[in-house]
Amino acid sequence: MADAQVPFWERATGPLRRQAARFPFERAILMGLAAVVGLYGGLAAGLFATAIRFVQLVVFGGAEVASSLFGSGRVAWLRLFRTRLGAAHWHLEFVALAALLLIAAAVLDAVGAKRLPMFEVHRIRAVALVAALGLSLYYPLLLLRTFNGTFRESSGGLYAMLLEAPRWTWVLGPAAGALLAALIVRLSPESGGHGVVEVIEAVHKRAPIKGRVALWKSLAAGLVIGSGGSAGREGPVVHLGGAVASSLSRFLALPRSETSILLGAGAGAGIAASFQAPLAGSLFALEIVLADFDVRRFAPVVLACVTAVATSRALLGGGNELRPVAWSLKHPSEIAVYLLLGVVAGLCGLVYIRAIHAAEERLGRVPLRPELRATIGGLLVGFVGLLAPRVLGTGIETINAALAGKLVFGALVLALGCKLIATSFTLGSGSPGGSFFPAVFIGAMLGGAFGQLAHAALPGIASSPGAYAAVGMGAVVAGATLAPLTGVVMMFELTGSYQIILPLLVACGVAAAVVQGMLGGSIYTIGARKRGVQISRGGAALSDLSVAQALDPVLPLPADLPYEDLVRIVGPTHHAAFPVMEGTALAGIVSVREIRQALLNPAVDRTAIARSFAHHAETLLPDDDLGTAVQRLSQAGVAEAVVVDAEGKPVGVVTREGILETWRRATLPG
Repeated sequence: MADAQVPFWERATGPLRRQAARFPFERAILMGLAAVVGLYGGLAAGLFATAIRFVQLVVFGGAEVASSLFGSGRVAWLRLFRTRLGAAHWHLEFVALAALLLIAAAVLDAVGAKRLPMFEVHRIRAVALVAALGLSLYYPLLLLRTFNGTFRESSGGLYAMLLEAPRWTWVLGPAAGALLAALIVRLSPESGGHGVVEVIEAVHKRAPIKGRVALWKSLAAGLVIGSGGSAGREGPVVHLGGAVASSLSRFLALPRSETSILLGAGAGAGIAASFQAPLAGSLFALEIVLADFDVRRFAPVVLACVTAVATSRALLGGGNELRPVAWSLKHPSEIAVYLLLGVVAGLCGLVYIRAIHAAEERLGRVPLRPELRATIGGLLVGFVGLLAPRVLGTGIETINAALAGKLVFGALVLALGCKLIATSFTLGSGSPGGSFFPAVFIGAMLGGAFGQLAHAALPGIASSPGAYAAVGMGAVVAGATLAPLTGVVMMFELTGSYQIILPLLVACGVAAAVVQGMLGGSIYTIGARKRGVQISRGGAALSDLSVAQALDPVLPLPADLPYEDLVRIVGPTHHAAFPVMEGTALAGIVSVREIRQALLNPAVDRTAIARSFAHHAETLLPDDDLGTAVQRLSQAGVAEAVVVDAEGKPVGVVTREGILETWRRATLPG
């Protein structure tokens, strides 16, 4: 009879509500957010590439732009613009999908609260709204890309534009771009830097990435690269992807472990969209940013990278900007030649890392205003461009020429040396930009030159110089980043040749081993160390746990506590240590083990107070990770530390034994 009194609808939906209570919302939201982060990563790559092209048009093709927009060619340009808009791929399915997401968000808000937990309803609705906004951003980007496509110079790349531009623009263009970027950095000091290191810092130090900083960095880097500065466009895109992930994580109050996964996914999405290489982007996130191949992180990262590439291709068109390379093994002994290329590429990567960091250190000490320093760096880049204009900008056209074997040996060597110098001037003078793509350029030049020498010395064994250029790209990247798998997979995806995997594995592995053995760090890990970030590739479990999880909450002792009272407290306690307070200030920490040992010493001063037994206290925050805690304890040579809140008030202690027990419980099966 009791069941008969329950309405039929409630009896029918009861099992559904019970299932909803057991549904893994956290994992589902993480996957949804990974797709959203990938969407924004693809949009960021498209926006950045389009913005760079716009700056190139203004700086090096300003005469044509002015004539088309304001001169006699205005009518013809408007007609061409309308024609191009009509022929553009508008992807109306994006509108439909955005509308469906908005409808779903409204329905979920109205009905879902009665069937699902309210907290999860708000989070799911927020994900849907953010995804709808991202889809709608496709259309203004399409307008800007169509605008760029109406000008003749845009189809030939920067090098073709440079050949038709006045020589003075080669020098003043990079200087003007660097000056404008420096003014932006002055307004937003955190917008300087490479981009990737900042995301690594956010992952390993739990520091949030501010969205407005990423936008300022993208604008500044777009001005630098578009005006001819020698830097990579992947850095700001990675930073933008990380900023979206960080903002969403804070807004939705995600756990720290999932926040780090999303940050890695955002970084991988930026690389994947920049190079149209989803596998390489995934490995970049796992191998470089997260420094962890935990299978739990794999699915969100891959989903973000695939979504980013799909979005980027919808905006920029299918395929990547690098030409495919055909390769076949002419003779088994050629593997030894590629092994030698790996050694040379490793040494080149070593020189590249040291040159960039040395330039940053030495130019950073020059007693000039940052704006003037950046302008002088831009001028120096322009003068280098007068000698080798191929090194200005990203140099994609020159990489394609090396892959096609169209550059002579002297041109390859000149471009290699000048690119190294120009990149050092650009990044060393404080201009924002990535350091990944310049390594790709240098590797292509090195591999192409090495291939020509190998082909001349061993014509019956060595393959075409273009294949060596492709392998050189991967090897220098592997050496500079200490990420051989990323180098291998990226070149495999960019060249479209499975056969080239064999020489890539040999060269990339050797290059990474050379740099690791001689330097002990990559261009990213060395930069991270300068920012106080220690990346542990073998202790991922500790880095995923927080100090709060190992916290022993004990009340502090007053510094003037008499010896008898101290012994009365310490004798029966199960705590390992106590903070000692001098009024409202932390005076130190007393170890229970040391106090108990003092009881056995007949010479101990029984008139002493707690301050006499205290020693200097290392302090940690509750949201520090346990990897950092172990490192701090080891460096200080102590076994306990005081945990303080944001205001500096003690909330407890953490010990080595407590850290070990927390790690043991976290790694228990099941």
